[in-house]
Amino acid sequence: MIALILFIVALLLFLGLKAIFGASQGRSFAGSRTLKKMSGWQDKRRDIWASTPLKQLTALAARAVLMDETTASRLERNLEKAGFSITPQEYTARKYLIMTFGIILTALFSFLHFYFGSVICLLLMVFALMKQRDALDMRIRKKERVISEEMPQFVRSICRSLQSSRDLETVIGAYRKVAGPELGGELDILLAEMRSGNVQTALLHFEYRLGTPEASRLCAALRSMSMGIDQTATLNYLADDMARQAKENIRKELSLRPGKMRRTYYPAIGVCIAMILYVLVVYVINNLNSIV
Repeated sequence: MIALILFIVALLLFLGLKAIFGASQGRSFAGSRTLKKMSGWQDKRRDIWASTPLKQLTALAARAVLMDETTASRLERNLEKAGFSITPQEYTARKYLIMTFGIILTALFSFLHFYFGSVICLLLMVFALMKQRDALDMRIRKKERVISEEMPQFVRSICRSLQSSRDLETVIGAYRKVAGPELGGELDILLAEMRSGNVQTALLHFEYRLGTPEASRLCAALRSMSMGIDQTATLNYLADDMARQAKENIRKELSLRPGKMRRTYYPAIGVCIAMILYVLVVYVINNLNSIV
């Protein structure tokens, strides 16, 4: 019995110390396993709507979708920002198909008196609808966060480049070479519109696509610069303000995830508990032996 307890304690000590040493060197063995599993799930994840039958069914159902111009325009903007290459009618048709399949399966199970299956179908239908909505919102928030984090660097680059050149197209094109993929895609559209049309109109469209207060302030300053008004001080202040806001957003995000940070202490806590239990168990066994 004592040998088994000693073996368990030694095993816990070994695993705990291994995790602590790995964390101290910037590696987390448990975390690496979790990341491998997550990467495997991501590789296996496929968009079921991309399959040929559902794709054709969605295109067919989209013809029967009626939407007013305002709703379609707003949804098209969100889909474009999220990176979905579908029309608002197709996106709405997906929701209708999910509801149709869910209602049909619920009615079928109710007809067969399998009421538990009916409840499961209703729950799955609601889950699929919420997942589709959350996927759109999540992509939009992710893109907005990445662009907002890169905005201070973009504005500072404009301030530096404007000291040698007052051509906005040249300045923005120079930064496009080092821009990230999210902001770079928006800058490609902006540059194309600036070359083919009016600079003021291109900046208005850029502001509309991003749809953030920072983009509005930046585009307002750039429109003033295109009319010959010096906005260097405004851009410098805007860059500092954006940097402070980005740090504040990161701080808020970290404050919402204290549980993940506390997990790094679990191995040390496990080692301490194992040591205390070992001492108590040995003490109790020794006392029992002396009594016997």
